[in-house]
Amino acid sequence: MTDTTHGGPHPSRRTFLAGAATAGLGIAGLLTAPPASAAALPRLPGEISRRSNLSTGTGTRYDAVEVDIEGDRAWLTVPRGLDLDEPVALAWFYHGSGSDHGALLNGFGYEARQLVDRGTVSICQDAGGNGYAGPYAMAAQAAGWRYVSSLADVGANFLRATSGGGALAAEVLGAGLIPDIVGLYFVNALWDVRRSWDTGGRVELSSAYGGSTAAVDRTNPARHPASAWAGDRIRIVHTTGTDLVTPPQHHGIAFYERARQQGADVSIRTHGLGHTTPSFVGHEVPLYFKRWFLAWQAERA
Repeated sequence: MTDTTHGGPHPSRRTFLAGAATAGLGIAGLLTAPPASAAALPRLPGEISRRSNLSTGTGTRYDAVEVDIEGDRAWLTVPRGLDLDEPVALAWFYHGSGSDHGALLNGFGYEARQLVDRGTVSICQDAGGNGYAGPYAMAAQAAGWRYVSSLADVGANFLRATSGGGALAAEVLGAGLIPDIVGLYFVNALWDVRRSWDTGGRVELSSAYGGSTAAVDRTNPARHPASAWAGDRIRIVHTTGTDLVTPPQHHGIAFYERARQQGADVSIRTHGLGHTTPSFVGHEVPLYFKRWFLAWQAERA
């Protein structure tokens, strides 16, 4: 089977930082846990703060580091024991409107810790959510990719979005803005930004796009035809009740109907909690990432 993932050439292998003495694990971390203990992560470029030697519920050690990436802040969780000069798996978390990059340690924390147990690095930037897929968010996303790909050999990218962060995550996938995207897990999330604009969406929309409908249309994920999602793996979660922020018929369901036409693995699951994230998401995310990775890896064999 041919490789149907989006994106450009795989980045060259890079040394993470001098003195990063860690045991090899690499991209196999999606299948096996990293060592129980390992050397501390060296100081990162742009580092602002750090929570060192944290532990997941199963005892996997990791570091959480806050960094400045060309003016946009981000948190990263990095399992101890990874050799970041070998291909690693990277999960991108896109928070909702009104939140910030701290969501990686809070609302997304349970998912991120489970990914730590599987040897996966996670990142959450301020870029999404309030920025949607506007000019600032797009620039911050590009800067984020430059940053992580200069530090590590990123062999596979996973996307996890909620609420307003869905606009940026879906655009990253649909437009192929980073290479080797394995899949997107999309919860109560925004897909058709122009629809939200036209129906009086959240006030942050106007500032995110400079009050310009042309700017909205340039990066609205809903503009992409079915062929843009060819070969993609997407899990869409939406409510069967009322969601005034991202009404499913205009976002989750509409995205599903478009993407499933040519997607490799596009599925949907519902809940009755409105715009609240259901608890099953925390359990599904690592399972879907592993499932998608195995399928993606088989395609490339």
